[in-house]
Amino acid sequence: MHKKFLRIGSLAWLIILDGMRRHALLGLFLFALTCETGGMFFFDFIPRDIGRASNDFLFSISWLAGILFVLFHGIHIAAWDDERRTIHTFLARPISRTEYVLAVFLGLAVLLFVLNCALGGTGWLVLNLIRKSVNNAYFQHLSLSNFLLAGTGLFVIELILLSVIMFFSGSIRGSFPVLLLTISYYLICSGLPVVRANLKQNAEHASTHVLATVLKGMTAFFPDFSQLDFKTLVASSELVPSAAQVAMPFLVSTLYIAVVLWIACSIYQRRDLQ
Repeated sequence: MHKKFLRIGSLAWLIILDGMRRHALLGLFLFALTCETGGMFFFDFIPRDIGRASNDFLFSISWLAGILFVLFHGIHIAAWDDERRTIHTFLARPISRTEYVLAVFLGLAVLLFVLNCALGGTGWLVLNLIRKSVNNAYFQHLSLSNFLLAGTGLFVIELILLSVIMFFSGSIRGSFPVLLLTISYYLICSGLPVVRANLKQNAEHASTHVLATVLKGMTAFFPDFSQLDFKTLVASSELVPSAAQVAMPFLVSTLYIAVVLWIACSIYQRRDLQ
């Protein structure tokens, strides 16, 4: 068991070094920093509630940078590519296929964590700078604990997408099909809550109840990412949910990631490399 963890850690370290060598983190960090710097020139045009507007803007930039990392660098590393034969070397002994899946996921997760920490740190500094530069009436509330909670929720959403990418990469070949499937998956996860809310408002017929039940059951395959969205609590006076309400989405998401990775490992075990 100890040797397995060493092999997983060694390959994960190679994934991390590859990400550093390709400047994946540096490029996205500079992109986000440029957007944040440019956005600071437009905060003076916001008539009121500057805190909430700036907070939403900064988290949107962090979300965009994380999604770009997942959809491009993550898929590029995880997807099967006929032109790059390195996967045959990784899957040869003594690296098993299960260890390969877990190592790639771990390496990408560490890179994503570093990126989120860098973006979160600059975002917190920018929020404090904006708060000090405006009247207190326009930026009344700012909570570090809620900021960390919101950042953790965003990171878990990105981890879910990474686990799904590992599942798709074991099922089909090519990075472009994996990219299309991942985007479709994300759009379905984002659209299902809207459809369910619309059905609740128009729940008049029995068929509508049946459809609502089906859509609710689809949450097991397409989780509701809004349950992990806590950014509105950072710069507002809204009541913070209880510890149980906060912990439940994270526990369910952790279980979801574990199940998806287990399925991905099973697929890789049965996959023909040719």
